[in-house]
Amino acid sequence: MKDVLLRIKDAEAQAEQIVQAAKSNVAKRLEQAEVEAEHMVEQALSQARYKAELLMEQGTAAAAAKAQDIALNSAEQCAELSQLAKLRLSTAVKLIRERVMTRDGSS
Repeated sequence: MKDVLLRIKDAEAQAEQIVQAAKSNVAKRLEQAEVEAEHMVEQALSQARYKAELLMEQGTAAAAAKAQDIALNSAEQCAELSQLAKLRLSTAVKLIRERVMTRDGSS
């Protein structure tokens, strides 16, 4: 009977060792998982920052190109309007002279 009790006691001690080893193993795995999770979060943030910067650069370049197109179109329109105004200037001056002279009775 003592032999059986000693075996039970040894089995309990071995079971306790197995439980402690399992707890230690779980703690180590949990720590590794946390470190890996932090690393993955850092990588994701780094990639997100890179993509955000790339999108901002692309957006800035697109906006600059659009602004340049608008400036060119505005300059062309200004030149066209200026040319048209020059063409119409002599006609406008002539019309104003006629009206001024007609009002004064000098015509």
